[in-house]
Amino acid sequence: MLEDIRRTPLLVDPRGAERAESAATGQTAARVGPTVCPCDRVLADVRLAMLGVRLPLAVLGDDVEGEPPSAGRVRIPVTADELDRALVAGGLIIADCESTPVGSLADLSTGPDGEWVEGHLVVASALPLRQGESRVVVVAERPLTEPDLQHLRKLDSDEVVLVVPTAGPTPDGLPAAVLRQCLEAVAPAEFTLLPLPISWRGTAVDDALASAVTTALDGTHLFRTRPATEVHRHAGDLLWVDALERVQAARKTPATNPDELLAKVLPVLTRWRPPRHSRGLVVFFTGLSGSGKSTLAKALADHLAAQADRTVTLLDGDVVRRMLSSGLGFDRAGRDLNVRRIGFVAAEVARHGGIAVCAPIAPYDESRAAVREMVEAVGDLVLIHVATPLAECERRDVKGLYRKARAGVVTQFTGISDPYDEPMDAEIRIDTSGTSPAESLAVITDYLVKGGWLARGPGKG
Repeated sequence: MLEDIRRTPLLVDPRGAERAESAATGQTAARVGPTVCPCDRVLADVRLAMLGVRLPLAVLGDDVEGEPPSAGRVRIPVTADELDRALVAGGLIIADCESTPVGSLADLSTGPDGEWVEGHLVVASALPLRQGESRVVVVAERPLTEPDLQHLRKLDSDEVVLVVPTAGPTPDGLPAAVLRQCLEAVAPAEFTLLPLPISWRGTAVDDALASAVTTALDGTHLFRTRPATEVHRHAGDLLWVDALERVQAARKTPATNPDELLAKVLPVLTRWRPPRHSRGLVVFFTGLSGSGKSTLAKALADHLAAQADRTVTLLDGDVVRRMLSSGLGFDRAGRDLNVRRIGFVAAEVARHGGIAVCAPIAPYDESRAAVREMVEAVGDLVLIHVATPLAECERRDVKGLYRKARAGVVTQFTGISDPYDEPMDAEIRIDTSGTSPAESLAVITDYLVKGGWLARGPGKG
């Protein structure tokens, strides 16, 4: 059977021997250096730079545009220990999360703050050369629409390269695999599909990244299909905004769309975001100790188990501490990791269409934002701030913890000796000092019913 090479990455290297010799030299230089495993965004930037793209970033992984070092060199963030060992060794090995080497840096230097290391990065392969006088590079951050194709046909270019980002979700939260399926389903046969490890920031630097990729591809025109989070410049952008809203808001039946291309990819989008009555859901309670989180979470889980036709998982803060995070401390790092672990498990429940009810203190904005990102990649999250005042929580003091915290026996206690970042993005805010558990539960279930995640019970209209 013949392989459709149009659907595979075209990483043709016109200077193979030269690059192979350079790669061998660089790997030898860095072989004795320490191995660092940067975050996914930095790793994606490294992979892109290894394809010959000169990223417009002072340090790989940055959210803002910056002046990069000289051609062939990059900077990556490192810890003080990694920096010291790399400078002693004269090289650095860059690996993925499984410690598999991806690339290497040689001829190292560092900045005055010591937060990054700069070095020569071996370019492993090159991007495809332009075949004619004109090449349109389409950098896709959303599915294609009919107006997009009409615009591209008017350009009458010799070739169109459709760049498919593979390193994480789009700014709209569309997973890379879902976007790729959408593009492959409707891209004209004459388009060249080129998967590239582009990691979107959702900031102004995305424009600069798209331009850098176009330059590296020797493109004569750049056409960006923009996500719903950006300013809409073309008719196709507006159609996508409407399509995404329809998919997100669908309750019992899948969304429809008048655009022919978007209609073709709606089954893919619906698998990613089913109607709300069957979409994975995480209800995440946050609040001070004694605020009433656990009471409400258990009541909600019991209600959902009786009313919903989906599995319901309760992840209470104390139980998770014993069963999932027993080895963690109560310092900021330990608390952050505990909440992220809860978010990971909850996201897995949502990924499979279930409902997770979580009730940790979750005192930090950063931790809660990480949970929201994990969950919303696969389902929906409803954040509930149980905003019972500190004085009332302390008056209850069911476990005697506030008394011990005031006496200094318990340290780093949220609300007393450790901060609580009040959430500004909570969908529901409840003060249990003035309402009964039944009244508070009714507020939550009414919100879930109105949002389409939960069916209204018998006899309630």
